[in-house]
Amino acid sequence: MLDLHTHHKRCGHAYGDLEDYVQEAILRGLPILGVTDHSPYFYSHENHPYKQLAMSITEFDVYMEEAVRLKRTYQGQIEVLIGVESDIFKEHIQLYGEMYAKYPIDYVIGSIHFVSPSGIMESLDFNTASEEQKQQEALRYVEIMKAGIDSGWVQIIGHMDGFKRGYPAFTGLLAPYVDELLKRMAARGVALEINTSGIQHACKEWYPSFDVIERARFHSVPVTFGSDAHHPDRLTTDWEKVRDTLMLVGYRQVVYFRQRKPFLMDL
Repeated sequence: MLDLHTHHKRCGHAYGDLEDYVQEAILRGLPILGVTDHSPYFYSHENHPYKQLAMSITEFDVYMEEAVRLKRTYQGQIEVLIGVESDIFKEHIQLYGEMYAKYPIDYVIGSIHFVSPSGIMESLDFNTASEEQKQQEALRYVEIMKAGIDSGWVQIIGHMDGFKRGYPAFTGLLAPYVDELLKRMAARGVALEINTSGIQHACKEWYPSFDVIERARFHSVPVTFGSDAHHPDRLTTDWEKVRDTLMLVGYRQVVYFRQRKPFLMDL
């Protein structure tokens, strides 16, 4: 059992300290825990432009130092992997890659929360948008994901169909592109995250949908697990169901990363 997607209070919308997650993971018997708070908006001229979305730029060093300390402190009780959940912005692929190269990061989860750095907090409302606008937004989403897969610094694609959070029909908009994206991930060794946080949102299901998990197996895409916990109590949510589902479609292992290199754990 492992959990590679967690958040804490630095991002402004989660609860608990990093150490709270480590201690809870030990209580639950996890051999591996990944810490992956939202990375700063490195491209911004402001240190902390969106206080309720991500940590400040200057806080990133402190976050890394604390993660390294916890990794050492709890060695022998649990393996703490140092990660980050990063937005993918096509305009700033090189910048983010250069920033992450400076730190002892085990892996990066690349996720799409917004399709443009100029559109933070101003995303398209799919519920009122025209069909043409929805199709265009879905295409932008796909192009950004391709850029992340090709970046060289993304090890895991987070909540692949995440925009269904507030618009469940986004699954259908993404469907024509899924096989192309999965083939690209398989070719580059980028893993697919099974993220269980969607059960809390309007879609009421994991990210990605079951049919995408099936297609991922068909294309031999490595998979991993993340609860996307924003509170220590949510660690490993639905792990057993995810394990059983992965076994059902033919997976026998999940992947994790040390120093950006993949390792496998039996289910």
